[in-house]
Amino acid sequence: MTNKEYKFVDKYGFNEELLKEAFAEARKIYKERGFMREMGRGVAPAITTVDMAKAWMSEGHPFTCNHSVEVCAEALKVLEAGRKVGVPIFHTTTGYVGKKQWDLPRWDEKIPMSALDIDSEWMDIDPKLKPRPEEPVIHKKYASNFFGTHLAQTLNFLGVDTVIVMGATACACVRHTVMDSTGYGFKTIVPEGTVGDRVPGVIEWNLFDMEAKFCDVLPVAEVVKYLEGIDPNVYRKHERKFDKK
Repeated sequence: MTNKEYKFVDKYGFNEELLKEAFAEARKIYKERGFMREMGRGVAPAITTVDMAKAWMSEGHPFTCNHSVEVCAEALKVLEAGRKVGVPIFHTTTGYVGKKQWDLPRWDEKIPMSALDIDSEWMDIDPKLKPRPEEPVIHKKYASNFFGTHLAQTLNFLGVDTVIVMGATACACVRHTVMDSTGYGFKTIVPEGTVGDRVPGVIEWNLFDMEAKFCDVLPVAEVVKYLEGIDPNVYRKHERKFDKK
């Protein structure tokens, strides 16, 4: 099947119900062994989106994900809830500089990373998320939002104890971000329906495995309710002593 325009197609004939049945049984096995415990949530969450730029969330790019409209719509619910109460939001995108792309290591030997020109409009955070000017966009070079970036240090300065992760893709950048988030000591949450990928089964499998080992996977409505109860005064703020009045 060729799809040179990189548009969403849904003709795989993949039996997702069968996969869900298998995971339901697997959950029982994992829970019996002490896996899939609930991490819970803290009092100072932050939201980070993973590669929710146009290259992933709009049609026409090699990195385009399936069901991106639905993924963005669900993610927007979480973002808007966070915005209303002043929860810190950090977007990321993966991109490389110039024609020679000296900042692109070996990853391009495996997947077409050279298609991610940092100056291209494809690197803009997708407008379906309604990004705001005060929400930083971190340009990363590898899968995780944390790898080689200042994200962990910034979250620690702010006093963040919980990280809500959304974006693309389930099998790579979201998964690695979730693993690193927990590794850096944050409680980690992935809202259902806010993660994208390109082929059937990948999202279901990775959410199952992440929930088993690294994070809580919760309904969007539950995450929104959690955010609505956050006190914005819990965050540490820079004193800005030397800013001009």
